[in-house]
Amino acid sequence: MAEEFAVCGPNVDIRNDIHELKRLENCTVIEGFLQILLISKAEDYRNFRFPKLTVITDYLLLFRVAGLESLSDLFPNLTVIRGRNLFYNYALVIFEMTNLKEIGLHNLRNITRGAIRIEKNSDLCYLSTVDWSLILDAVSNNYIVGNKPPKECGDLCPGTMEEKPLCEKTSINNEYNYRCWTTNHCQKSKI
Repeated sequence: MAEEFAVCGPNVDIRNDIHELKRLENCTVIEGFLQILLISKAEDYRNFRFPKLTVITDYLLLFRVAGLESLSDLFPNLTVIRGRNLFYNYALVIFEMTNLKEIGLHNLRNITRGAIRIEKNSDLCYLSTVDWSLILDAVSNNYIVGNKPPKECGDLCPGTMEEKPLCEKTSINNEYNYRCWTTNHCQKSKI
């Protein structure tokens, strides 16, 4: 039996209403960008899960979405953001997400073109445990500022508490450490 393959788009713009997320239900590829923004009422995102989505051809933008704490359940299999068209040179933008605690895109292996911008997310941790050079060809244009200070985060990669670390170690700015998205998911290398 063939795997169901659905291309959605051009572009998916979800704003103001959490129930608009249902538009992503059978999408495997979003032809264009995915924007989720301006959802001001804190909602329960546990009922929303889009495991079929693996590719976004342009960019992913998240802006002021109340109540969303992680993208790991929402997009568990998102693997590639192509960056064909960018949002001001960025392929991944996470901005003013006040409740986001972790990015959690544990299957993201490649951002083909463009940089990332992760800014003003006051509760966001697990930024120092992600090695963006494993996902992007160049990290020099990344802009990661105004998030929760790493020393206030208790970022633990899988197995480190039991002294049986499961994740790879890489070096970022002369700091050799384990790489993970969450306490449950190691960062995997590029495709």
